[in-house]
Amino acid sequence: MNLTAAPDSDDRSPKPNTVDDRFELVEEVSAYQGVRYGMSLVRERLPDGRVAERDVVRHPGAAVVIAMLDDGRFILVEQHRTALGCNMIELPAGILEAGEDPSIAAQRELEEETGYRARRVDKLLEFHPTAGLCDELMHIYLATGLERTEQNLDQDEFIDVHVRSLEEIQQLIRDGLITDGKTIAAVLYLSTFCPEIGLRGEDKSP
Repeated sequence: MNLTAAPDSDDRSPKPNTVDDRFELVEEVSAYQGVRYGMSLVRERLPDGRVAERDVVRHPGAAVVIAMLDDGRFILVEQHRTALGCNMIELPAGILEAGEDPSIAAQRELEEETGYRARRVDKLLEFHPTAGLCDELMHIYLATGLERTEQNLDQDEFIDVHVRSLEEIQQLIRDGLITDGKTIAAVLYLSTFCPEIGLRGEDKSP
């Protein structure tokens, strides 16, 4: 079978993360300001001239950490998520302070949540987890050269630390026991684009 690409019916080629000048911001009104996030009512003029109203959450961004021990295993945290009413198993992560370098936030959150300090953090990727309603940008780092210190949790945090191999984490995702989006995205990225990292712990005992 001879497969050929269909001609592009639209001469506007995809340009991810660029401003589309067919959409015009009319007005943004602060509707609610919480402890860490704000919600705005955004009025936007559409390409056909109509004005649409959108609820938009304004978020300072977050740092996510894939923390790898010297034996090739990875650190997960288990914590209560109020919005869901249950505990979640996730990668360590935290919200950026105003103007904060995401790599600094990654190092801080790793030590606070897990009690490990990293000698090195390397940026892997960044992504928008909920682009349909929020401007949050997540920065994912690989942390290596871990040294044991102590947890330094916030007063409202109750976090248990788990250590698992990459294969075990992948199985937890397959079984639906990890449903946290940032964790799934980070693990899939690591498995797909950094396979040599996962192989480091392949022959290690838990």
